[in-house]
Amino acid sequence: MILINSSLSYTTCNWYELPITIILPVYGRSELLKAALSSVYSQTDRDWRLHIADDGSDVQTAQLISQQLTDPRISYARREKNLGLFGNLNHANAEVSTPWQLILCSDDELKPDAISRLKTSICENPDVRLILSSYESIDIDGQLRHDVNGEFYDLFAPQTHLFGSGELLRPLLRFGSINGNITGLLIHHSLFADAGLWRSDWTQAADWEWLIRASTYTSVLIRREPIARVRVHDGQLSVSNQKTHRELLETLDLLSELLQHPLLEHCPERYRWASHHAQFQLWNILKRCRGAGLRQTLRNLLAVQRSVGLLRTSLALFRSFPYRLRIRGTDLPLLPPL
Repeated sequence: MILINSSLSYTTCNWYELPITIILPVYGRSELLKAALSSVYSQTDRDWRLHIADDGSDVQTAQLISQQLTDPRISYARREKNLGLFGNLNHANAEVSTPWQLILCSDDELKPDAISRLKTSICENPDVRLILSSYESIDIDGQLRHDVNGEFYDLFAPQTHLFGSGELLRPLLRFGSINGNITGLLIHHSLFADAGLWRSDWTQAADWEWLIRASTYTSVLIRREPIARVRVHDGQLSVSNQKTHRELLETLDLLSELLQHPLLEHCPERYRWASHHAQFQLWNILKRCRGAGLRQTLRNLLAVQRSVGLLRTSLALFRSFPYRLRIRGTDLPLLPPL
């Protein structure tokens, strides 16, 4: 694996020395991929690289990708077998040689000034190796949706804010996977040497888990200017993860890990925050108990008990019901107050 030395000059503010490679993990979705590619070509700053990491797509998608390879800024790698999103990203990490890499999922789009704004942020924050930006939410047709992401970020970073090493752990426990999507994550290559790679055996919470590790090695900049448009649709990986219980199991494992994290052991509210997240999973267990069957339901309830505690989680679920009833039939996000 190629790893950039952590002493490499990511502190420079010469724009020509700030190459950013956009990593585009691809698995089918050729129609949505066209919009993602168009958003890269539309960047106002033309000094970018694009690495397309094809995780064994269909012929139609492969043909679309092959048509892009006449541009010298674009590189391409195709997996012999499907590795999953995070396994694919781990391989792509070794295939990219620029200091900075920006993730763009194939069903999302970058805003035209994304690269130029991120370069400015790098120059203004020379010690930062991880930048998270808020984004706009769009539907399958590209139309703007309710700004759930913006309202969520308002809870812990109303304005662009720099979190020191380890300071992001509390928001990551209190508010969960704060990015909500890996599109827009800007990562300095050296951070993978310190924090390790993505968990390739996870499909739902691997980004949340990696952020916990990475944020203890570097300060993290939370940018409030949206640089991307993230698409919400039924074909998202998170939809299938709910059906296969992957979201449930990974979330509970992660909450258990956060509760035992040495930098959070003196946080008096950690169990209240953890039970707030676990109550969403408990609600999903109860809703799906008929289809899942008694044995699977009992396994899921036992997982809640082992991670956060069933009684504590049940009380959190009970407290959320007034809010659930209040927003029923609306398009407001299910984010009951802690």
